[in-house]
Amino acid sequence: MKLATLFYTSLLSASFIFASNSNTDSLSTKQAASWSVKACQESLTNLNKEIPAEALDAKITLAEAQAKASLVAAQEIKNPKATSVAAFQKTCSLYVDLIQVQAKTQLLRNSLQSLWEKRTSTMQTAMATKDSIENFYKNKTSAFANALEEEKERLALTSEELIQKAKAREDSIKAAADEREAALQKALDEERQKAEARQQEAKNKLNELQSKLIQVTQDARGIILSMSDILFDVNKASLKGDLKTSLAKVAGILSVYQELNVSVEGHTDNTGSEEHNLKLSEQRAQNVLDFLVNQGIEASRLTSKGYGMTLPIANNKTKEGRQKNRRVDLVIKDKAL
Repeated sequence: MKLATLFYTSLLSASFIFASNSNTDSLSTKQAASWSVKACQESLTNLNKEIPAEALDAKITLAEAQAKASLVAAQEIKNPKATSVAAFQKTCSLYVDLIQVQAKTQLLRNSLQSLWEKRTSTMQTAMATKDSIENFYKNKTSAFANALEEEKERLALTSEELIQKAKAREDSIKAAADEREAALQKALDEERQKAEARQQEAKNKLNELQSKLIQVTQDARGIILSMSDILFDVNKASLKGDLKTSLAKVAGILSVYQELNVSVEGHTDNTGSEEHNLKLSEQRAQNVLDFLVNQGIEASRLTSKGYGMTLPIANNKTKEGRQKNRRVDLVIKDKAL
C-alpha cells in the first residue's frame, strides 16, 4: 500500500511539472495580428531561441516563415503600402501560432518521455522491492504482485491518455491554421482578380486617348501612357494646351477608378549634359503630377521621378530614336497588384 502511494505521489508531481511547462512562453495571437514585417522577423528570431532542440518540424516551419518574411521585407522596401505586405502580417501570425504549437508539442513529447522514464524507474524499484519482499515475506507475494500489476496498468493508461490528448490538440490547431490560411489565400486571389479587371477596364478607357502623340501599352509594371515631348516646348517643362486636354481626360478616368495609382516618369535623349537632362525630366514629371492633383486626383496616389537619359527605349543615334526617348510616361497600376 505504501509503495502504491509513492507511485501515485510521483505521478502527480510529474503531471504538475508537465502542466507548468505547457503554460509558459506563449505569444498573444491578438498581438501577432498587428505586427509589421520587421516585428514579424524579430518575433521569429525570438521564437528560434525558445524552440526545443528536438523540435525539427518547428525549426523547418520557422525557416520557411523567415524566408517568406525576408521576401516580403524586400517588397516592403519597394512598396510599403503593397497589400501583400499587409496581408503577410496575418500570415506571420499563423506561422507564429503553428511554430508555438509545434514547439509545445515537442515539450509535451519531452514531458511524456520524462514520465515514461520515471515510470520505468518506478517499475525497476518496484521489481527490486518485490524481490526483497519475496525473500522475507513469501506468504505475501501474491497480494503484492496484484497491487503492483494494478499500478502498472494505471500508469500505462495515464501515459496513453496524455499522448492521445496532445495529438488531438495538435491536429485541431493545425487544421484551424490551414483553414485560416486557405481562406486568406482565397481572399487575396479574389482581390487580385478584381484588381486585374479594374485595370483592364481602365486600359480600355485609356485606349480611347491613343494618338500619334500619346501611346498606350502594358507590361509587368502596369498600363504605360507615353506622351511625346512634342507636347512640351523645347527644353521647357511647362505643359502645352493639347497635353493639358489629354491629361484632364486621364484625370477623369483616374477619378472613376480610385484603386489606380500613378507613377509619373520623365525621360530625355542623350543630347546635352546629364545634369540638364535629369533636371528637365524631373520638372516635366513634377508638372504633370501637379496638374493631375489640380484636377482632383489625391496626391497620395501619385509619385514622380525624372530619369534623364538613363532609360532609353530607342537608339539615340537616330533622330527618330531620340524623339521616342524624349517622353513622359504615366505608369498606371491597381494598388492591389
